[in-house]
Amino acid sequence: MVYSSRWRAGIGELSRCFDELHLNVQGNQFLQHGTHEPLFDAPLVLIACSGGRDSLALVALASKVCASRGLRCAVVIVDHNLQSSSHIVANNAALECEKLGISKDLIYIESITVKDCGTGVEASARDARYSAIISRAKSLNAAVVLLAHTAHDQAETVIMGLRDSAGLEAIAGMSAFIVRDGVKFARPLLRITRDDTTGICEDCSIKWWDDPTNGDLVPSDQELNKKYPLRSRIRHTLMPYISRFFNADMVNLLTRGAEIAQDDLDYINSQVDDVASKTMSVDFADNCSSKNVEVILDVKKLKNCHISIRRRVIARALNTMNLRFSSTHVSAIDDLINNWHGQKAISLPKHVQACRTSVKNTPVIRLCNYS
Repeated sequence: MVYSSRWRAGIGELSRCFDELHLNVQGNQFLQHGTHEPLFDAPLVLIACSGGRDSLALVALASKVCASRGLRCAVVIVDHNLQSSSHIVANNAALECEKLGISKDLIYIESITVKDCGTGVEASARDARYSAIISRAKSLNAAVVLLAHTAHDQAETVIMGLRDSAGLEAIAGMSAFIVRDGVKFARPLLRITRDDTTGICEDCSIKWWDDPTNGDLVPSDQELNKKYPLRSRIRHTLMPYISRFFNADMVNLLTRGAEIAQDDLDYINSQVDDVASKTMSVDFADNCSSKNVEVILDVKKLKNCHISIRRRVIARALNTMNLRFSSTHVSAIDDLINNWHGQKAISLPKHVQACRTSVKNTPVIRLCNYS
């Protein structure tokens, strides 16, 4: 084991993450030298592992930091069954985790079936993966689930976000902490690069798996074709190009910018929480599809809000309907509120429509699935 600068940086970032989560040292014995077993009821940290370099580097770091704090450490590996050898990849990942000090009894392989729900295989796989991870986290009463997204992932997310939106959410990228279906997730490696995680794996003699859809085997001077996922093409082709074009480390610049934007967004969202509680209601509707809810927005109250807050309340309403949407959709609905001249209903994905109507003589925007 080589205690390199990248290893120390990774330990530092994970320690900072645990401090923010108040996952502190569980007893004085863990401040002493030597090996100490965590208490049976110590908080459990669950690591989502794919078998790739990023997640295995995170396992290596977490096994050390958890041990030093008296925290229990477990791993969940999701086998998507999208490739014929996926079970081999999952089993090999489990073996590597065991070598890194994770108890065999705390390594879980979840085999799932991915069904394309109309959003594409990649998005459907992500949703199925989160569902499996959340289920395991709840069964273990995990204090947090660690995700291995790195600075490169963050920069790529910003680029992908700009494709769909010109708003602050796009440049803010991924949050360091999120809660999904009652489970807390953390991304402690957002300041750590993929080069760092590769180096950590090399320092620890870890054998990782490279997903063939990442295009890692394609020479760097060759552009990935469109059969590869967009994120892979951004990583392999676009990001190196714009870094050369600007003669700058664009991964670092985009990641730093995302942190600043995230702070701003956190404050704005606190204001949106207050406004949404007064202007947005969610309920089941008799003439909507029985499997969906309707969202009602109060036109009069929203019209008096700053456009930044108003747009975000609209976006929250669309998220409540579980829709993929763009800034064009948000602007069109905002026009129903602030520039009303008898427009037709706005057609949205999944057969949802947004229309202006009245409820008890109060003008409202109604979002509902009419299929």
